[in-house]
Amino acid sequence: MVDNDPEASATEVVRPWQEGPHALQLLREPRPNVAHVRNRAVAAARGAWLAFIDDDEVADAGWLAAYWGRSRREVHDGWFGPVLPRLERNVTPWLDLERFYARPRHASGTPIAAADARTGNAFLRRDLFATRAFDPAYGDPSAHAEDHELFARLLADGASFAWCDEAIVTETVLPAHHRLGWLARRAFQGGIVATRLGAPQPLGARFALGAARALLGVAFAAAVLPAAVLRGRCAGARMWLRACVQAGHLRALCTHT
Repeated sequence: MVDNDPEASATEVVRPWQEGPHALQLLREPRPNVAHVRNRAVAAARGAWLAFIDDDEVADAGWLAAYWGRSRREVHDGWFGPVLPRLERNVTPWLDLERFYARPRHASGTPIAAADARTGNAFLRRDLFATRAFDPAYGDPSAHAEDHELFARLLADGASFAWCDEAIVTETVLPAHHRLGWLARRAFQGGIVATRLGAPQPLGARFALGAARALLGVAFAAAVLPAAVLRGRCAGARMWLRACVQAGHLRALCTHT
């Protein structure tokens, strides 16, 4: 465990778990940024494989066994699995989990691109990090894209990632997140992050083309939104979120340096 509090507040909390045959090791990384935290944990690891899970997720009993079994049968540099949403409290009943919170799933063994590669549920060879690290430029709270950025680099360098659908974790959707406003902010931020990861510099024809596409995306979504609303709240909400993503693309293109 890595304590990211400059005041080392986790010391007393973790103490009961620092004894016994499977004692929890407490590491400290006072610099605020999730990329620094991940890099500190990776640097301290000694096994051949590293398992990643978010702090608001719960792993199924067979989570690691599923990954280990796949790694014994097939040769890949890393595996990724499903994150299933679970409501803590049903705040907005029509915002169902399947349409608005569920992430894509794939058959086990399916090759994985950067879009589905995230540290929320992952099993990776430790030697991938021998000369690479999570970039703090993408680890600040406004981005939280340090995992996508690193995995995109690894894929570009020839790494092989695949899906393990049996390695399941569950993520709690907090009451504050079970609202259209939160989904809209997430969609807008997602557009910004996606553009930061792959956008051209704001110079020349490539930038102009990217900005034009984002503008057209916003205009199209705005034009179609009234008709989508007539089909129901869910259809209208999905089109609104699409507009938010495009607006995020445009914002990132206009501010990218």
